[in-house]
Amino acid sequence: MKLQWMLAMLQLASTGVSGHPPEPGDTARAEPAAPTWTIDPTTPGSDLPAAGASLFDRITLDEQGRRQIPFPFERFVARIEAAAGCDASRPCTKAVLIPLGRSLQRSAASPDFFRHPRIVTAVVADGAGLRLRDRLYVGFQDRAAVIEVISYNESLGRFEFQIAKNYAAGKVPEVSYARRTLCVACHQNHGPIFSQQVWLETNANPQVAARLEREQQSFAGIAARTNTDVAQAIDDATDRANRLALTQRLWREGCGPGAPGDACRRGALTAALQFTLTGQRSYAMSADAFQRTVLQSLQTNARRAWPGGLALSDPDIPNRDPLDLPQGSTGATLANIDPRFDPLVPRSPLEILPAEGRALAVQLVTGVVAFWSEHDRSALADAMERRAGRASHRRPTVPCRISGSRGLEEFECAAADDSLRLRGAFDHMGGTLDEIGVGGDEPVRHLHIDALQRQSSAGTTTARFRVRDQQRVARLADGNAVEAIELRWQAATGASDSGVASVQIREDFPAIADVVAAMDVSAPVLRASLVDAVAARLDGVAPPTAREIRLPASTRPEAAVSPADPTAARFEVQCGGCHHTSEVTPPNFLSGDAQRVKAALQSCAPRMLVRLAMRDVPATQRAKSPMPPESLVIPTRGGEHGSGAASDQRALRELRAAVEATLIREYGHLPTADELLRQGYESLRPCLP
Repeated sequence: MKLQWMLAMLQLASTGVSGHPPEPGDTARAEPAAPTWTIDPTTPGSDLPAAGASLFDRITLDEQGRRQIPFPFERFVARIEAAAGCDASRPCTKAVLIPLGRSLQRSAASPDFFRHPRIVTAVVADGAGLRLRDRLYVGFQDRAAVIEVISYNESLGRFEFQIAKNYAAGKVPEVSYARRTLCVACHQNHGPIFSQQVWLETNANPQVAARLEREQQSFAGIAARTNTDVAQAIDDATDRANRLALTQRLWREGCGPGAPGDACRRGALTAALQFTLTGQRSYAMSADAFQRTVLQSLQTNARRAWPGGLALSDPDIPNRDPLDLPQGSTGATLANIDPRFDPLVPRSPLEILPAEGRALAVQLVTGVVAFWSEHDRSALADAMERRAGRASHRRPTVPCRISGSRGLEEFECAAADDSLRLRGAFDHMGGTLDEIGVGGDEPVRHLHIDALQRQSSAGTTTARFRVRDQQRVARLADGNAVEAIELRWQAATGASDSGVASVQIREDFPAIADVVAAMDVSAPVLRASLVDAVAARLDGVAPPTAREIRLPASTRPEAAVSPADPTAARFEVQCGGCHHTSEVTPPNFLSGDAQRVKAALQSCAPRMLVRLAMRDVPATQRAKSPMPPESLVIPTRGGEHGSGAASDQRALRELRAAVEATLIREYGHLPTADELLRQGYESLRPCLP
């Protein structure tokens, strides 16, 4: 049985979610297959990207690799807006203030939390520049002079975690990629997280806003008071960002390798283009090619690789009221996090997607569309309009029933074989095409009727009109344009009249299909530049290429050197990923020379015992969340993943024994966790002496 599957099953038994399915022939095969994580919270990945660079790097590094992060923070946000193709008159960012939060910097402002709130800024809208929407998140704590950044890496299809230190007046910021082990302990979806509604930690909470306003009216240009719409926009952005990993996995593994996989990816890309051009109303899901190349591939590969379905990670952490504290709480105790709200606690999946072709196809197509902005859609539509004269036309007709009066006439038309159907209403000014559909595809709905011309002769009435989608030509699910519709009917006695509709269709989408058919889609990562390539090739020009980014050596996380002392080495294996760094949060008790490490381990022993002891306490009764975090796979002393839960528990017992020995030497007996917690966890001496 594979290790990660076994560990995840043990750690997340309540959710029934695994990293991998059991091996064929395993004794668990009679049990229902466990879902597979879309992105495994127990496997953080490499700190430094193996390819490409983050969007933060693209914004702050020039062609010579020099870093430029404008100060103060307002100027840095302006740099982000400019890169996105936005500005103060039409901003693409939203920001909230969080004085008492759950980040690593939560204690930095103590005791002046409301004078130095953390600022969280996210790009939540599209501009005409870099695609930053949902892909760039910045947290700034001015007292710590630290910016924490989560931004997307197009080359790897993953979010990167970075830190900018010394971000203060007169200083030169130092940027490095963060330890992913540390970040993913809370960011279990490998991306941005945010509180659930109603975001009481933020200045959307009137009580929090009032206390901030007593200090000053705004912070780095962010008003002390805001409304829930701002927090909602950031929450929505993190929810959308959370699905990027799902799209990448379906693109890569759902479609599969080789020629069938490429056919699946081309089919999904074609459908996404149709969906984009119809304003995300419809696409040709019922087309034989889509059924054959996309649905069947996804169904076959999913049932083989993820028989229990795909578990989508949850980007939402519980809503927490930071002012709901015991009376008399002051100083560091204000930053204490109750285990109920600790982002370190393993989270259940947001949803589990079945290993079913149609359901996964919907996720893949809508996910591909999310890689393009409204600006991209406009560029593609413009490119197609420039080719309009080269397209052929057809003019199918269908019988109709027309009812009502000239004040409001309604029509409903359908071919006997359901090849074309439409329904709507109009008056002398215009109207609405409620729906128009071809074949078995979902119809395109809610289109605007304009340029209406009407005439009557010899008892026959003719109405001609255009159909528009936000001032652009409307399109069918197959991607072809609806240029005009003509209705003809004769006045008759009765509630409804018989007539006929003639629809002028411009068949210009095959040109896009030809472009997609010639594209190389074998790359394992879906990139937003694909849509640029489609629009460019329609115009017969070379697709734009992204600027190569050279990462300075300073961006690399410092390498941790294993200590020679056996006790310290044992802690290094279990804790070094988070606590052997140059940062003071979380406490870097494994950094420095042997004397400093020894002193830090002794100082930290009471806190360590409490955290280790919490594994023996029911989750609902814990005073703190356990350490090491339950969401991470814990290796053995040798630094390699062991053979399962036995080696995991043995390593934890050895760690606890070392802590207990330290405390016995100090106290003369072994104190219990309850004894240590009598004055509260935050009253224990700090880990760093």
